[in-house]
Amino acid sequence: MHDHKPNRRGILLMIGGSAFFAGNDAFSKLVLTGHGLPPSQMMAVRGLIAALILITLMAWRGELRQLRHVVDGRTMLRSWSEATGTYIFMTALAVMSIADAAAVVQITPLLTVAAAVMLLGSPFGWQRWLALAIGMLGVGLIIKPGASSFDPVAILPVITALLMTLRDFITGRIGRHVPSLVITFGTALCGMALGFAGAFFEEWKPLDLPTLLLILGGSFTLILGNALTIAAFRGTDPAVIAPFRYTAVVCAVFLSAILFGMVPDLVSVAGMALIVAAGIYTVRDNDRPRLDPPRRAGAAEVESGAA
Repeated sequence: MHDHKPNRRGILLMIGGSAFFAGNDAFSKLVLTGHGLPPSQMMAVRGLIAALILITLMAWRGELRQLRHVVDGRTMLRSWSEATGTYIFMTALAVMSIADAAAVVQITPLLTVAAAVMLLGSPFGWQRWLALAIGMLGVGLIIKPGASSFDPVAILPVITALLMTLRDFITGRIGRHVPSLVITFGTALCGMALGFAGAFFEEWKPLDLPTLLLILGGSFTLILGNALTIAAFRGTDPAVIAPFRYTAVVCAVFLSAILFGMVPDLVSVAGMALIVAAGIYTVRDNDRPRLDPPRRAGAAEVESGAA
């Protein structure tokens, strides 16, 4: 039996964290479209700001000695997976609405459980295969392959979801002795390095104060989103807390409509509903004792958040 008070606290933290992740996407799109910065420049500057903030937090917590774990093999692989996925997601955000892009990435928990089946041999009944199929149908309704309105860029969030699945699977296998802030710092470093590398292929622009403030806002919302979602799972029932991560889709739809005037059509809304329903079923069912390995893999995703 789980205490209801910690679960209520965890639900509120998860809702807050999901809202901050949606806010981070909004900040990113404002920088990419409103101020015309290339994804590489935004990632480089945001990664630098995030790294400085994280260094300060680790110094305050006395965890600077743990920075040696940043170069551990699993930590590096996880960091590069997330950084690459984030870069691809940023490229998609420059064209897509944040609601559509964020909804497609929400198939990550479904793919994470499927990966646990293929790599760990975990039980996976027909109900879960059906949930995965429904989730992929939802993705199809959003990106609309074969339709006249189809844009190949819509495939990019799917690639991001695959990379986030790899990230989650690796995160679950990083030793508990590595602090979460160190893992996040590794991601910030890789994102910054990837951004600076992109300077050779994309034309960077001078930064003015409004653009810098937007990037700063994105850095803070990203860190807060991670902090709140990690805290949400501490001492709570994951089966109760995890479904509320889909609050990010609702927030993304709202921000997309208010800030950019981009309202999803009914077909896309139906796709979002299918992804959310399939994800909630999979996450809740994943808490059963018979599926311990994928549960660890799926729960680990909150250690790093969404792109």
